[in-house]
Amino acid sequence: MIEQSSIQKLLDVTDIVDVVSHYVPVKKMGANFKCVCPFHDDKNPSMSISPSKQIYHCFACKAGGNAIKFVMEYEKLTYPEAIEKLASMANFTLTYTQDTPKLKDEKHILESINAMYRADLYKNEDAIRYLYSRGINDAMIEKFELGWAGESLKTIRLLQNEQIEPKEALNIGIVKQNERGIYASFSQRITFPIYTHTSKLVGFGGRTISNHPAKYINSPQSEVFDKSRLFYGYHLARANIAKKHQIIITEGYLDVIMLHYAGFDNSVAVLGTALTEKHLPLLKRDDELNVLLCFDGDDAGINAAVRSAHLLSLNEIDGSVVIIAGGADPADMVAAGKIEYLKELFNSGVELGEFYIRHIVKGYDLSRPVQKQKCLDEILSFTKNLKAIIAQSYAPLVASLLNIDVTALNLGGIRTMPILPQNKQISRQNVAQTQRKHKDILEISILKSMLENANFEQIVLDAIDAKFFMHHKEAFEAVLKRDDEVLIREIELDESAMPITNQIGLIDAINKLKIKFYENLQREIKNSADENKFENLQKIALIIQNLKRKI
Repeated sequence: MIEQSSIQKLLDVTDIVDVVSHYVPVKKMGANFKCVCPFHDDKNPSMSISPSKQIYHCFACKAGGNAIKFVMEYEKLTYPEAIEKLASMANFTLTYTQDTPKLKDEKHILESINAMYRADLYKNEDAIRYLYSRGINDAMIEKFELGWAGESLKTIRLLQNEQIEPKEALNIGIVKQNERGIYASFSQRITFPIYTHTSKLVGFGGRTISNHPAKYINSPQSEVFDKSRLFYGYHLARANIAKKHQIIITEGYLDVIMLHYAGFDNSVAVLGTALTEKHLPLLKRDDELNVLLCFDGDDAGINAAVRSAHLLSLNEIDGSVVIIAGGADPADMVAAGKIEYLKELFNSGVELGEFYIRHIVKGYDLSRPVQKQKCLDEILSFTKNLKAIIAQSYAPLVASLLNIDVTALNLGGIRTMPILPQNKQISRQNVAQTQRKHKDILEISILKSMLENANFEQIVLDAIDAKFFMHHKEAFEAVLKRDDEVLIREIELDESAMPITNQIGLIDAINKLKIKFYENLQREIKNSADENKFENLQKIALIIQNLKRKI
């Protein structure tokens, strides 16, 4: 675990304005900064960033918090991941508790190896010639940090020069060991550094340019590298995936690089043949995420698409499948200038469940009744694991493919999924629009004063209670209890009112608030049928008169 004191030190050296401006343009307005909120469809600068408070707050959708919270929400990271990301941005070294297993100098080892690979790439004419032939240019080489792993001995010498122990290099997969000793995991291959979604270098992929039977290899499974949970290129695509609510998943490194070059900058690649359950947490971070599987049209690509579509469907992740026919892959399509055709393909993908059902049907001879029944049984075995509405939606498709009466199907004969009425599906932004409509500058000024000065809070409590806050009663109670982070943050960043700086000014403000309260009460009594109306009005008039004398 990360030490709490280390987290606080990180926040102490971090400027939230710098953090937010790393992701979206900000503009200074008064004491604070403003920007368009990246967490909802914001047309105007609704987000305020306070350098003095080191917090941000959107007055439309109510998103807000400190620098760690911003990185969490923007990058779709967990709390520890966001802290490590923020530390990386600030070049800050975190400290961990002793029970946290950390490999000694793992970052240093991988970065040193990557630097050597990158420096050696342009020394190898064959490697450069191959990359250029695939349509990859120097800018793409730089962006994706492509390199060249030469002779094994060169890697071993680097480790020796850096005084890296063989055990440390073995632990992170830079070298392997057999009966003859230590040797480099990558040699005579173009290298592709692989990062986690938090931009941490954890391994490499390598492509041969000779006739080696293993065209592509990855770093071996290690304490830091697990290919079943990683996506190649995700660290570069992450912001665009969040922005577009879509991820394009391909099979290869070159596919990702070329798709980014063509403008499909939300593309990543699996490091195996298909998605695994370990990929799901990353995909489930965005409830609106749409997954587009774009695999090759060979047997391996189709099988990977089928397994991936099945996994995503069972986990209620929306998406579609695109299979490129003719043996081509996305990299080939981009290199051939068929970018518009790719766009059309991506827009016409087959929905995941439909793709899986169609694949099932292809495996049976439907002209034979027994085969048709077995086909239906397999489809039912799939749909019984889906929620009722989803399963029922495939009934017309199945009836058409099997040429049977749709009424004979019972695809939805499973647990029912309750559907909320439209008016119950309220987003955070819609909730915000139904909240406080009227703003009272005097009340806000007193509330800000209570937040900034504990002594002032007691003065207020001695003079008035919640009933005097006719427009911000909820905020007043939140200030007292410190139990509503959103409300308190909104008060602190509200630039319509300033905190009161002296006791005399605070007492005057309290008296003015009392006058407003009693004047309002006066109007209510005038319009009431109270039998003691005139007596009560006289009492209130006297209270107001006395209060005005004090101002």
